[in-house]
Amino acid sequence: MLFFYADDLGYGDLACNGSKLARTPRLDALAREGIRFAQFYVSHCVCSPTRASGITGQFPGRHRIYGHLAFFQSNQKRKMPNWLDVGAPSIPRAIQKAGYRTAMIGKWHLGGGSGRTFQIEDLQEPDPNRKPKPRRVVINHPDAPPVADYGFDHVRTTFGNSPTWKRAEPWPEPHDIYPCASREWSTWSSRAIADETIGFLKGHVKSHGDRPFYANVWFKDVHVILRPTEEMREPFRHLSERQRIHYAMVRYMDAQIGRVLDALDELGLRENTLVLFSSDNGAGKGRGGSNGPLRGWKHSLYEGGIRVPFLVRWPGQTPAGLVDERSVLNICDFVPTFARLTGARMPKGYESDGEDIVGALRGDSFGRSKPQFWHYPTTSPSLAVRVGDWKLLSNPDGRLAELYNLAEDVGETTNLADVHADKVESMKELLLNWYGELPIAQTSAQSSPSHK
Repeated sequence: MLFFYADDLGYGDLACNGSKLARTPRLDALAREGIRFAQFYVSHCVCSPTRASGITGQFPGRHRIYGHLAFFQSNQKRKMPNWLDVGAPSIPRAIQKAGYRTAMIGKWHLGGGSGRTFQIEDLQEPDPNRKPKPRRVVINHPDAPPVADYGFDHVRTTFGNSPTWKRAEPWPEPHDIYPCASREWSTWSSRAIADETIGFLKGHVKSHGDRPFYANVWFKDVHVILRPTEEMREPFRHLSERQRIHYAMVRYMDAQIGRVLDALDELGLRENTLVLFSSDNGAGKGRGGSNGPLRGWKHSLYEGGIRVPFLVRWPGQTPAGLVDERSVLNICDFVPTFARLTGARMPKGYESDGEDIVGALRGDSFGRSKPQFWHYPTTSPSLAVRVGDWKLLSNPDGRLAELYNLAEDVGETTNLADVHADKVESMKELLLNWYGELPIAQTSAQSSPSHK
């Protein structure tokens, strides 16, 4: 299994998802060779929480991860840990115990080592009219659990306590250069991650060919800061500057994914490898990307923040060229699904917030039985739930209510709360009961964000 994860790639950032601006021939081909799902959700509208769900199969609030893992002071203020508990349920660990060789390559962002500090001035473009005021800020701690301890045999990451890269070249241990402060990393990260993945695949075939593998390949692109070369920008010269930058890097990441897919072919791995592609959240506002017809952006619980592209190729299993517009899927579904496919066993007493979607990956109809929940305390609405085609957004005090029928209104343009008061009350009760069980609700008297 090979799971490609983009960063800040919006629902409308792939040509196969309707973009007229993006050039993504390799991902478009992947969609033609398998299934493109139109209703795939991540568990949050920013990065660290959705990554936690990809490891645990649980909504991130269970683990007190309500936002991105950042400065220690910021984590503490938000009552968050500094890293995902190494004792948390882990599908990579379960798959490893089932006999698979496992790899974590790319952006971890669940706590730890690489880029332990950064110099604020490094993150800015030089300004000849302003005298620099360098300031170093601690962001990652060397005492974080090694990424390998979550269940990985082969590890090279950023934002993690592991071997990493320095200026886009492999480096054996964590260091102090924050990834976003490196001009080279802001240009060549996708190439570096693809190189490492190809090396892992070649080494696997050479030395471990009798074992199956599972690899997370999590890209930094297209999260800012992005520094495409002029050659990368050239095909997009007709666009705005921010769009040129964004889509240049989307195209470059697409090409690097293509290199990995070519390696699968060359190594004879294609026919027996399940390939998945998605993004950790929607595109950011004002950064050049697109969430297509969806309302909202990254940092929002409207569809644009949480509904993302999802492509699956599984030779001999997925029907080629299928577009599934009805199945409602979630990143939490990966854990029970991967466990079934690999024979992995999660810890005793484990409860997933996801569902087994093996049938959906094979092109069968899928009807979701579990509600989906979201919580992001620093925005408003800060809570959301989807049941069937209906989605309710609210705040912990329950005074705000926005109700949408997503089957008829994917853009969330018409609030039906006044028309369906009974549905609002039943869904609000479900949502607030779920919220009340979260650690943040039990340990703090959090006030609702302003929603003026």
